[in-house]
Amino acid sequence: MIRFGPAGIPLSCKGRTIRDGIEDIHALGLHCMEIQLVRGKYVDELEDFEELGEIAQSLDIHMAIHAPYYMDFLGNGYMRNKSKKFLEFAGEVGNKIGAGNVVTHIGPYHGISSEEAIKTLIPIFKDMRNHYYANNYSPRIGIELSGKPDLFGSVREVAEICRKVKGIQPIINWPHLHARGNRWLNDRESFKRVFDFFENSLGLKKFYTHFSGVEFDTEGNERHYSPIKKGEIKFEYLAEVILENNYNVITISDSPLMEHDAMYMKLIMERVEARRQERIARRQAAEKIKESRKAAAEAES
Repeated sequence: MIRFGPAGIPLSCKGRTIRDGIEDIHALGLHCMEIQLVRGKYVDELEDFEELGEIAQSLDIHMAIHAPYYMDFLGNGYMRNKSKKFLEFAGEVGNKIGAGNVVTHIGPYHGISSEEAIKTLIPIFKDMRNHYYANNYSPRIGIELSGKPDLFGSVREVAEICRKVKGIQPIINWPHLHARGNRWLNDRESFKRVFDFFENSLGLKKFYTHFSGVEFDTEGNERHYSPIKKGEIKFEYLAEVILENNYNVITISDSPLMEHDAMYMKLIMERVEARRQERIARRQAAEKIKESRKAAAEAES
């Protein structure tokens, strides 16, 4: 299954409620939505979330929650506890709306090594996972890759947390990965290596991802998301890898154009699939011609 959707209520949505967003996403032919709990929004709708979840399920829309962007699990006791409370609240919200995923960042290293950070985070996320289990929350906690070197979240780091804490999943943010990896997502093989890594290290079969363009400052550091057409990452390469390997992927558009770029990715995916089917048909036709010529030659002899 391949799904596309925006990170928030569509820009084109006349109403600004989640209900309006869910209905608009369905009308646009999209199949997922990530609710952003980043600015204290949507709390007023909390009592209606169970009904909204039923609507989303009836329309085959996969719901997810993004915890507040500023999380600090490696900070002092106050900030760490605040981050845990945010993640607990995101689980409560996600459970009410029937979300499959709660996405979170980790935050800055605060001067400690990667190894120290991993040792610190493992018991924290075991506790968070157990809290979700104890409350029968439906979503799985996902740790998002980060794009800046001062923030915890390399591919290796996130995979290590997920390996040590069963039930936690990686969230593959392609523009963040591109930025942190010195802008190396520039061909089909680079995308395939990421899928292979998570398949081999975690046995991952379903992938939750974010995609957009990304802009850099003069020193080459990640600056902010950009529309896909203005970015240097080619979604066509990713689409080819997904289709050729039949991956189960949810892709959230982080682009400033939100649902427009979600629909653009869906369109690219459809074009890539059409070209792929044409190649398969041509190859099969050529094989049939070859077989018929061989049969005719054998009959003549």
